Amino acid sequence: MSSWTKLRTLSFPEKRLLAASVVLLPISAVALRFVSLRRWQTFLSKALVRKRANKSYLHKSALDAAFEAARMVRVASARGPYRGNCLQQSVTLWWLLQRRSIEGKIRFGARKDGGRLEAHAWVEVDGCALNEGRGSHNEFKPCDGATVEQAGN
Repeated sequence: MSSWTKLRTLSFPEKRLLAASVVLLPISAVALRFVSLRRWQTFLSKALVRKRANKSYLHKSALDAAFEAARMVRVASARGPYRGNCLQQSVTLWWLLQRRSIEGKIRFGARKDGGRLEAHAWVEVDGCALNEGRGSHNEFKPCDGATVEQAGN
């Protein structure tokens, strides 16, 4: 199935999530180069307009809605004009969840690979990693105290 065919099969709320992701990924990339994560989240929180629950979300649990948002962020990053890294994708997903009054946490982890220290970021809701394709966050040891729950705290 072509990308255009897949796009046409998305529901209207999924298309809105995808569009928001395509726009916010490169904006977050630029913002994170000039300001800290905490400041960017504070800005996003102040600019946040919480969405009222619409009919398409009434039948879904918060976790199902969160996984749907994560999927749209992954699609935007993989198929959109900007390929965001894990932190940019996590910030985008965090903001989309906040808009839907779903409390997510940005988590950070690290690992050593052949003498190199590698870091990774992901979003969790109720202990479930959302923006992970095949559980790659499990390869990273979560950094204690390296959770961003709410901007400004």
